[in-house]
Amino acid sequence: MQRSRKLLLCALVAALAVAGCKNTGFNDSANPPVITKAVTWLTGQQLADGSFEVAGFAGFETPDAIVAIGEGAQTSAAWDSTKARNAVLAVTKNGKSALDAMDDFADGTLSAGQAAKLIVLVATPLGLSPTAFNPQGDTSRNLVTVLNQGAQLNGSYGAFNATLYAAIAKRQTSGTVPAATVTFIRNAQQANGGWNFSGDPTGTDLDIDTTALAVQALVAAEVTPTDANLIAGLQLLADQQTASGGWQSFGSNDPNSTATAIMAVTSAGFDPTKACWRDTVRPAKQGTAYANPVGWLRTQQAQDGHITSPNDSFPPVNTFATSQSIEALARGWLPVAWLAPRSC
Repeated sequence: MQRSRKLLLCALVAALAVAGCKNTGFNDSANPPVITKAVTWLTGQQLADGSFEVAGFAGFETPDAIVAIGEGAQTSAAWDSTKARNAVLAVTKNGKSALDAMDDFADGTLSAGQAAKLIVLVATPLGLSPTAFNPQGDTSRNLVTVLNQGAQLNGSYGAFNATLYAAIAKRQTSGTVPAATVTFIRNAQQANGGWNFSGDPTGTDLDIDTTALAVQALVAAEVTPTDANLIAGLQLLADQQTASGGWQSFGSNDPNSTATAIMAVTSAGFDPTKACWRDTVRPAKQGTAYANPVGWLRTQQAQDGHITSPNDSFPPVNTFATSQSIEALARGWLPVAWLAPRSC
């Protein structure tokens, strides 16, 4: 019966992706209590302007907080933008919601990368228009125009991270990723299979977060499951996963790196809670122990509900680790594109 319900769900949501149905965390009974507690903590961090920019960088934490709050409102594995939007609007400080903060942010000077993040993490998951973004009902902003104006001849949209978000946003808004952008992303891959923050292919540093986002950008570009760049990126993730199940950043197990890696594996059509993905891209690891990264994320929840992070040593504790962990535990909205489910 459970398998039948899952197949029916796949049929209902297949139109949203390249093909098939992604592995969500909705049916994992261990996740909802963690998500609920984390969302409760998260909403308590809201600032006077409605935002969640605890770290003090405009547009950094609030978009992910919006998705996380939206995840906490879902009642089925199929994403409901109305439930997500209503949940975000219900969380206010001084009468202002996170959408008020994002409207004000959008009214200012935006880069292509910032517009892309607003499209991917705010407008589309909440069912708002990316071409007339205007939650407050004042002056609308065409985020797609801002995004397109940032396109460069070499396929980039400014900073490398901005380019990766732009690729995903282009898939959402136009249905395709420009060929030049796909080539730009491919050419930025390091010999070790990963990508770094600056998009420098000559680098040797291990950047799980950027690699995971690059994998999602390639999937958004509709590469095949056997695409060499995609497989190399997944191999890097398989090689760098620790015995705990998580991934590291600067030598410490890190919830943000683990969350983004989980979403990359999911985007490639796999269930990240099982070893199948690792054994597929690294057959030599078959038969060796595999630790569930989703399970590791759950163990990082503190008594107050937030997901602990190595960055907690820099007060005030920001919301980013908790928001991205909620996204990875639920996997309802993100990743926004995925390959057909694969099994071993």
